[in-house]
Amino acid sequence: MKNLTRINFGPPLPIGVYVRRPLYELPFPLDDPDCRIYSLARQGLYMGIKALGLGPGDEILAPAYHHGSEIEALVQAGIVCRFYDIGPSLEPDEKELEGLLGPRVRALHLTHFLGFPQDAARWRAWCDERGLLLIEDAAQAWLSSREGIPVGSHGDLSIFCLYKTFGLADGAAVICNPPLDPPSNRRSLRIDRLVREHFIYLEQRWGWLAELHRRFKGDREYDPKRDFALDNTRCTPNIGTIFLLPRVTDSRVQETRVANFTFLLERLKHMLAEPFARLHEGASPYAFPIRSSRKEELLDWLYRQGIVASNFWSVPHSSLNVSNFPQAAELREHIVALPVHQELGYEELERIVDAVLSGPE
Repeated sequence: MKNLTRINFGPPLPIGVYVRRPLYELPFPLDDPDCRIYSLARQGLYMGIKALGLGPGDEILAPAYHHGSEIEALVQAGIVCRFYDIGPSLEPDEKELEGLLGPRVRALHLTHFLGFPQDAARWRAWCDERGLLLIEDAAQAWLSSREGIPVGSHGDLSIFCLYKTFGLADGAAVICNPPLDPPSNRRSLRIDRLVREHFIYLEQRWGWLAELHRRFKGDREYDPKRDFALDNTRCTPNIGTIFLLPRVTDSRVQETRVANFTFLLERLKHMLAEPFARLHEGASPYAFPIRSSRKEELLDWLYRQGIVASNFWSVPHSSLNVSNFPQAAELREHIVALPVHQELGYEELERIVDAVLSGPE
């Protein structure tokens, strides 16, 4: 099939954003005077760990189901991760956590997977009872809330990836108590990153451009070390990100993402990965995770149909003993994440459904 437009996993950056009027009242956490903007969330996590007084020899309860970059940031800060598996509803198992506690454990790292808000109020109370800090990883959950409270409100340290919600060149929001100093690196304008995001936007509209990209794009082998790397030499976000952030931010995209998730749910419910079967009110879903016993084949098939899905978190950080955490291993082996972002229309959603149903399961 030729000249198929590209359906990207993440939201592209529309061309006309430069002429939009900026918002003067931005949603949490951008409305907090102590919010700091970094280039990447892992950098904010690293700096936040230092600000909280954690360092070499301290231990943190961390999820075995993780991307890897957040674990690398903790390791680089001298932290020892004591991993816990996730339960059927994505929440930590309290008994497992209790068994991991020790005199050096200082914090619980709680991840809001794929925009699904965890019960952070419960874990805030649990941490307070044990004298622990709470780290809320909302990298995929900006604009999500639970019982009307924005995700990230309960953490001593909370991190958000802004570019995962809107097609920015980079950008991560960080809230910490005590507040962090702003990044000290000199800001730069990385035109190539902005061009890339706009190019993806055009590929979703012009099939010939998407076909040209597919023909000449070279395959690069995945390198987890490069993907997880902590680069503190350039913590300051792109100038374009700072300029565009108040112009692209729109809290209404949460409703659009829910609508897109629901559309896929009605047609692909039989393939939805079990831990993500219930979408809490207030969630801003990052993706639609389906389970496939032929994951690599399905990803390749979707790509050939012009759909860029995510081989979601298939490779953990090297410090994890995979065999000790069967639930996390199961998800890594089988989950394919489909796009649900706000730049998708009915036609794109139908294409996703048709491609998945006609592909290998």
